[in-house]
Amino acid sequence: MFDLENIKDPSFLKALSVKELKILAQEIRDFLIENISKTGGHLSSNLGVVELTIALYYVFDPKEVDILFDVGHQCYTHKILTGRAKEFKNLRQFGGLSGYINREESEYDIWESGHSSTSISAMSGIMLASDKRCVSVIGDSSIMNGVAMEGLNFLGQIKGKNPVIILNDNKMGITKSVGALTRALTRLRGSKIHVGLKRVSTKIFPNWLHVFCHKIKRSIKAFIQKDNIFEDLGFDYYGPYDGNDLVPLIKALKRIKIRKEPILLHVLTKKGKGYSPSEADTTGNFHGVEPFDIKTGEPIFIDDTQISYSKIVADYLVEKRKIKEFKVITPATKAGAKLELFQKNYPNDFYDVGIAEEHAAVMGAGMAIANKDVVVLMYSTFAQRAYDEILNDIARQDLKVIFGIDRAGIVGEDGITHQGIYDVSMFLAMPNIIVTMPMDDMEAIGLFNYAFNQKHPFVIRYPRCKELKRDLNYTYLCDLSWPTLRVGRKGIIISYGPDVLRLKRIVDENNFDLTVINARSLKPMDIDALEDALASNLPILVFEQNISSGTLYSKILEYKEEHGYTNHVFFHGFKPGVEITFGSLDEVYKNYRWDDKSFIDVIKEKLL
Repeated sequence: MFDLENIKDPSFLKALSVKELKILAQEIRDFLIENISKTGGHLSSNLGVVELTIALYYVFDPKEVDILFDVGHQCYTHKILTGRAKEFKNLRQFGGLSGYINREESEYDIWESGHSSTSISAMSGIMLASDKRCVSVIGDSSIMNGVAMEGLNFLGQIKGKNPVIILNDNKMGITKSVGALTRALTRLRGSKIHVGLKRVSTKIFPNWLHVFCHKIKRSIKAFIQKDNIFEDLGFDYYGPYDGNDLVPLIKALKRIKIRKEPILLHVLTKKGKGYSPSEADTTGNFHGVEPFDIKTGEPIFIDDTQISYSKIVADYLVEKRKIKEFKVITPATKAGAKLELFQKNYPNDFYDVGIAEEHAAVMGAGMAIANKDVVVLMYSTFAQRAYDEILNDIARQDLKVIFGIDRAGIVGEDGITHQGIYDVSMFLAMPNIIVTMPMDDMEAIGLFNYAFNQKHPFVIRYPRCKELKRDLNYTYLCDLSWPTLRVGRKGIIISYGPDVLRLKRIVDENNFDLTVINARSLKPMDIDALEDALASNLPILVFEQNISSGTLYSKILEYKEEHGYTNHVFFHGFKPGVEITFGSLDEVYKNYRWDDKSFIDVIKEKLL
């Protein structure tokens, strides 16, 4: 019935009947399943908010009201209604449609972020600076983050403004939501009977009666509803409503539209709605997906010979826990970090703290103070959110907290906000901390074993790429020295991580007369190996999948200048301020001169 690819803007919605809106919702849901099955992307979160997004644009005029989508995991229907359906064939592809809100794509993309919990603070600034009304759509897991709570605390006491916060409650972040606030939301949700009666009454009774009853409820809320944190913070609370039922949604939004005080609308949605494999998912497999078979829900491209670094580290931790007691903390990345088995086997030693990176870091510091070994696993891009806590509460106090920093370096399709090219500069600036990156799976295990045997903050970075499966020796131990992988006479290449093995392969295949050094410890540097390299007076080329400022290259330059060496030292990586776009790893590598051909060109230019 609807030609989704010819939609220009949401204004057409206002002329549709409820029956037509429901048809549109189903067609959008079918469109999303069909397209995401081919390109990959965030599936289940977007399937859950189809009706909510339609209802929002049916009631509110985006020319008059700014609508902000927290994170962006839930923005695909928004993109369709604002004229971008025809671009979905290139979703998350290089040069194609972003998987998140992107202000360069559309005037309707108001707030751009790939990290959660910032939309409430953003709407505070927009409303105070422009006097424009704002609506923020935020998930139940995101609202638990400290930034979101700070925004709620601020907005609830502002007079003369009428912000609308829509709490999209699906009981899930990537996986099941956790924490005391989750229990508070469970109380607010009420029973299924309560939600059902609210749905029926909303459809049957006129709007004025609902407004009247809402006012009565507020006057005796202590009797009807206890411990409503949002009303205690100054918000007029509406809900919970069925967020996948257009009729009560539209009625609730129409009532809210005319209100003048801060509003929080609580809606219950089904993550993955309309596609049975994603509806049944409780582990987060359908949160972000690769291309998949619609009939089975199984990924199309399965290579059983390969294993991700996330799984390598998770399997190691399971084996290590058999012989050594320690705790594991992760901020809402249990699924991505492949920690399900560890949690199952050692539930008393595993803590998913939700979207709370700062808390995860300080909690780890507290465990270290109490003389417990602790491993904190988080993505590189999210570790940045805990900069101050890692610096002041862990590094400055020289506490033994082991950090597994996943998705270090270029991450591919996830896009600009998720690239792991800044954490090295962050960590190397901190006191007492050891910073490493293994070249392969065995070296990852060796560095973790080394980390358990020492007494300082310890960072082990690892990329999103995969390794061939092989039998691993979980007792393997390596030190912080820089092994020489190949000896040559014309120049020296220094790198770390899997890149160093790729560089060695390129040098071998092209018969370049060069030395290749694996700098697996960025801090401390192997001074003996560095002295030998500098004493050769050969040119040195440092490859780093990071920005140039404050990284290993900078430290080598500093050492060279301080000790009077005259070698030419070159850098190949990324300039400060670069924004790495999204796309397949091969496409992104080629665009930013990180592919094999570019490596060869740079080596010839700088060293030969």
